Amino acid sequence: MAVSDKTSPLRNRTALPPALHGYIEGYYGRLLDWDDRTRLLHRLSSLGLNAYLYAPKEDECHRFEWRRPWDKDWLASFSRFCKEARRHDVCVLGGIAPGLDYDAYDDAAEFGRLLAKAQQLQDSGAQAVVLMFDDIDEPPAGGYGPDGLPDHALHADIAARLAARLDAAVLITPRVYADEMSDDPASHYRDLSAALPDDMPLFHCGSHIVAGADPLAASTSLARRHISQRLILWDNIYCNDYCPRRLFVGRHAGRDGIAELMLNGTGMIETDLLLLSVMQAGDDDAAWRAALAEAGVPDAFFALAPWFDLGVANDRAPSPPAAPEQAHFDAIETLLWKWKGPLAREWYPFLFGLKHDLLIETGQLPDLRVAKTQTPALARHLLQTGKGEIRERTDNDET
Repeated sequence: MAVSDKTSPLRNRTALPPALHGYIEGYYGRLLDWDDRTRLLHRLSSLGLNAYLYAPKEDECHRFEWRRPWDKDWLASFSRFCKEARRHDVCVLGGIAPGLDYDAYDDAAEFGRLLAKAQQLQDSGAQAVVLMFDDIDEPPAGGYGPDGLPDHALHADIAARLAARLDAAVLITPRVYADEMSDDPASHYRDLSAALPDDMPLFHCGSHIVAGADPLAASTSLARRHISQRLILWDNIYCNDYCPRRLFVGRHAGRDGIAELMLNGTGMIETDLLLLSVMQAGDDDAAWRAALAEAGVPDAFFALAPWFDLGVANDRAPSPPAAPEQAHFDAIETLLWKWKGPLAREWYPFLFGLKHDLLIETGQLPDLRVAKTQTPALARHLLQTGKGEIRERTDNDET
């Protein structure tokens, strides 16, 4: 395997906008359809955002079976999507994730398969290809391939060779895409940065996979201090694929001063359309409230908003009350039974889940309801630890 010269020029330095702001379809557990993607595209354009990264983990050809070509129907749909994006000044980036099982001992054949897949994206209209090595195992003790390459060297070499063969821009998501993922991230970043082409942008989450305030500031993230290439924040602040029973829709706080940011969504189309507006509202409370109101969220929701704020600690985030009050239960009832529409249907399970959580917290959910509404494992735990309360059903109890 010939390691590429990091100083060799990339073929298309001007394909990307000078700063990327947009949406990442990059989560587990959900897969949008092309109508949904087009709606997101139009929302991006209306908000002045300029990028869409196609990288859903549930597309088998993206990751699990990355060697398998996309079929002609998918390519036709992707091509139409890219054309529509160009009409709206949105840059489409297509992701390929070969890191699960790229065989460095068979590098020539493997790289050929990867190049063919990347060319499918390019030829269908993607302005950039993102080579993704996220969420893979640590490298074997002896390194990769016959030369025993460390992961940063192998991945940088693949990325540089790919960039030299494509007209589309090439970006990379490294294996260590957050500081918390390595015992020595600074050394890893220095080695990776030295091996990559100087002008190859990286996606990175910053200090943590789901980061709080200032995730890519030099004071909080070693990536900013040790990677010299252009960094684009992969923002998981609202992503809930790691906790699908929770919903986060609070202010997009702690992101001031980040030059490039793309939001990894939830895969719930109505929610993600709203979250793009919330992202644009930033840390402004009035603008955040206005974005929710414009999406049809009733005033009753704001009484419950602290429970749905953010998935990470943030010193600007409101904390839920120590104990719920009747007004909170009244708000839940209003939202469950009187709020109608597509967004309400997406939020229904989360609102009902909050109702059960608060009833359990206050000892108001009888054992029968605990057993009926929670998973068997959780119900057993709650009942064994006394979190459920035995009381007789009354006519007012839910069935």
